[in-house]
Amino acid sequence: MKKELFANPDLCTGCNRCTIACSAKKEGVFQPSKARLRVTNFPLRGYSVPNICFQCPKANCLEACPTTAMFRDGSGVVRVNRDLCSGCGSCVSACPYGMVEQDAKGIPYKCDLCEGDPVCVKECHAEALVHATGDAALFQLKAAQMKTRPQSGTPLEKRHKIAETLKRSSRG
Repeated sequence: MKKELFANPDLCTGCNRCTIACSAKKEGVFQPSKARLRVTNFPLRGYSVPNICFQCPKANCLEACPTTAMFRDGSGVVRVNRDLCSGCGSCVSACPYGMVEQDAKGIPYKCDLCEGDPVCVKECHAEALVHATGDAALFQLKAAQMKTRPQSGTPLEKRHKIAETLKRSSRG
């Protein structure tokens, strides 16, 4: 059975170890703004929500790509072929979760699950991030997270809206 990435906002401490590890692995720098996942922190309210790419079965980013630079590999992960990308940004605006962004050259980047061994999960000592085949509770949590699909706004605005919705509906 295929492993998937799950995020549990009720367990997130907002430490950002996941984003630091991700940016180090993917970009060679300790810079959370370059990570492929994000943590939306609400410091005055005392909570944080990890934002992850769901590797959507029907991925809007993939469907919006006019050059087929966005593609799904054999393991079901949506990836970016930098050589085919025109930098149009269609994938960025198409992702309802705000999990595709563009680098300084206009090339999109997103989570690719680190070849099946996500470094963010290894750094998440609170176990808010889990890479597993999943059980009923994890799939129910993921389905609830995927229901919130902002259709407009920047990636940051979309992530913030999702995080607010998730926290309102969480048990914590």
